[in-house]
Amino acid sequence: MIKIDNYPLLKSNMSNLSKTSIDKHDGKNGEPMTDSPIKAVNFDNVKKEYIKNLRLCDTPKSNDALHIKENGDLIFIEFKNGVIDSKEQYSIRKKIYDSILILTDIVGIGISEMRKIADYILVINEKANPSEATEMKSYVQPSPSFDKIAQAVSKKGNGKYIPYGVKIFENYCFRNVDVFTKSDFEKYLQENLI
Repeated sequence: MIKIDNYPLLKSNMSNLSKTSIDKHDGKNGEPMTDSPIKAVNFDNVKKEYIKNLRLCDTPKSNDALHIKENGDLIFIEFKNGVIDSKEQYSIRKKIYDSILILTDIVGIGISEMRKIADYILVINEKANPSEATEMKSYVQPSPSFDKIAQAVSKKGNGKYIPYGVKIFENYCFRNVDVFTKSDFEKYLQENLI
């Protein structure tokens, strides 16, 4: 169980999901991908402070936000407003690895403990990635009998479509991994965090 008050580096970088979701690519401030005021750690800023005195030859990457739930469970969140091509997929995976390494060092727990308390969410812009957004929503079936078959198959296959190569982190680094469109993320927030 993680309590933010025990970790000054995390606590000093508190923000909210709306602010952490703003695309700052190329030094420009874009529109937020959510208007949610839910508190979250700005993990990009945590990384900057964490590496300040390390004299690294290469700068690690980091996820945008870390939400710490009341029960101490964690949700890493990465917001991707643009097109996710193969180069961007590699960048997303690197952000996951680097963020996990940084966080496990800060909180002093190993990966086996982390996967018991941490989840990961990638939020994509469905307008920039229409084929993946459509594929993620395509599991609604028109026939009740086909629904039963699809449910049985989904249970065997963990029941969800996870694009962009992030599925490999489920049960390895995280308990659960999800990819949501912006609108599905808002529904998730309503049902789970608000």
